[in-house]
Amino acid sequence: MSVCLKLSEATIKFGGLVAVNKVSFELKQGDLFGLIGPNGAGKTTCFNIITGVYKPTSGEIEFNGKQIGGTPSNKIASLGIARTFQNIRLFKSLSVLENVVVGGFLRHKTGLFGAMAYLPAQIRETEKLRAEAMELLEIVDLADMASARSADLSYGMQRRLEIARALATQPKLLLLDEPAAGMNPQEKEELNVMVRRIRDQFQLTVLLIEHDMRFVMSLCERILVLDAGTEIASGPPDAIRNDPKVIAAYLGQPA
Repeated sequence: MSVCLKLSEATIKFGGLVAVNKVSFELKQGDLFGLIGPNGAGKTTCFNIITGVYKPTSGEIEFNGKQIGGTPSNKIASLGIARTFQNIRLFKSLSVLENVVVGGFLRHKTGLFGAMAYLPAQIRETEKLRAEAMELLEIVDLADMASARSADLSYGMQRRLEIARALATQPKLLLLDEPAAGMNPQEKEELNVMVRRIRDQFQLTVLLIEHDMRFVMSLCERILVLDAGTEIASGPPDAIRNDPKVIAAYLGQPA
């Protein structure tokens, strides 16, 4: 499998604070990769330098062999990287279907404002986006909620909607920031199955942050652990589960 994403000693500093310190890892196409660590470990900051929210202070980030460190977020998305957020960011006044359609505008010529012109070409393109969005809602089990206002969905449903909107951009790399947060055990099990199905159906590479260790261990094939911005362990779930440094980081005990 070809390398999809590669970080080489990626570092970001905010003043005197080193938030991410020389982090290196690579994802191959089709990987299910987990990024974990205690609060303040630098996980979301790592996501932010991959997706162009922050420019790394030093080190390199490659996506499909192309340097992307410091590339603006909108260009990162157009290259084929999509993400969800720790704090859900939906268009709350729009319907469930409309939220997914907005994601699709990234890869179409019309654009959001062009669609409002109601010219024949724009109408056809928008209808195509709506049909594609409905297919994605079927995949995340929200098709029957298509006309509902997104703000009226349950927390778990909003999480799934964010994933559908990210998929509408047709990414090659999907970053999920705490996708199971706020879900009950049954919803988490359904999410586990759904993420695997999405990975296989769309031939995606998936990188996720999650605090629920049981969820991460059952889903991810490889895991990297950060503590205070620095890698302390990397490997398959069984090795991570029993690593003394990981246990110490989470329980606050000396390794």
